[in-house]
Amino acid sequence: MKYLLFIQRILATMIDLIIVYIPISFIVNVVVTGYFTPTILSGVLFTIYSVVAIHSFQGQTIGKYFAKIQVIDVGKSMMNDSIREVIKLIYFIPFLGLIVGGLSIGCYFIQGKFLHDIIGKSKVSMNG
Repeated sequence: MKYLLFIQRILATMIDLIIVYIPISFIVNVVVTGYFTPTILSGVLFTIYSVVAIHSFQGQTIGKYFAKIQVIDVGKSMMNDSIREVIKLIYFIPFLGLIVGGLSIGCYFIQGKFLHDIIGKSKVSMNG
């Protein structure tokens, strides 16, 4: 069950990246100049999308909707939802993001939760 949920979460992330992050990143790279600025700004805008979507649509982003999963134990306030999603900004930092991402995957296979789930005190479950 844990591995099936892992695959669904990867699928949801890929859908969100393709539908939301890549277009945002393309637009930001055309409009904004600088070495780190476009990457950071794209990550921040993607995080804002995630917070608004999870808070407004019963714990789901577009990717989570199609992967039939949702975040639970969130939605009490925009601030609670933000904590979980802002942690993900670390993944966008070159090199550090790879290290923290690896630790996060390790946490998932040990505890059944990614690092941002643990810090954000949330859980992801399957719908239907």
